[in-house]
Amino acid sequence: MMHQVKVLLADDKEIFREGLARLLEEQEHIQVVSQCYNGKQAVEKVKETKPHVVLIGSNISQCSGNEAARQITQSVPGVKVALLTDSESEQELFLAIESGATGYLLKDIDVDDLVKSIDLIGKGELVVSSRLAEKLIGKFTSLRRKEAEGQAGLTGREVEIVKLLATGATNKEVAETLFISENTCKVHVKNILEKLGLRNRQQIAAYAVQEGLVTEISDTKEKTG
Repeated sequence: MMHQVKVLLADDKEIFREGLARLLEEQEHIQVVSQCYNGKQAVEKVKETKPHVVLIGSNISQCSGNEAARQITQSVPGVKVALLTDSESEQELFLAIESGATGYLLKDIDVDDLVKSIDLIGKGELVVSSRLAEKLIGKFTSLRRKEAEGQAGLTGREVEIVKLLATGATNKEVAETLFISENTCKVHVKNILEKLGLRNRQQIAAYAVQEGLVTEISDTKEKTG
């Protein structure tokens, strides 16, 4: 027998809220303990009904979903909050998590996935709708790629130039090594300085050591040739 999960629903759209309640009540292990029509009421009812999971509309009136999540998780430890939303914004997702929510579910989620999500959220797991999860995976993959190129978002070519500058190479020597023009090298150096917020080649060399791009710094006098 599955563990009983008590759920509080909060959304100012009555038709959506009541329809969702009926669907959840069809699940033997889920009990809808309260329905709330605004965020302020949800915060108060949580203290009274002690649900395991709160499903709350992100744009609910009187007290936003994020603010309600913050108040609920602070005032009633152990209660898990999931925001129901139409927004696929990554920024909104991050704000929800910062507010203490452990679920961020799109309102068009199918019933089976919603039930599974409620069970997982009740166990303390972080659950994000699959479409948003795919976006986040893509974003994190991109960030990891940028980290491999340098934490300041340096391109692969710029990382190569940083490594060479750390050996004391002149612009001419860098250009010859990478088979680019000296003017192109100068442009790259200028861009590197701007991206890293540095003033000169010595600081670029220090950055290279700090980021593990090289193990030691060679002579890096200001050279133009």
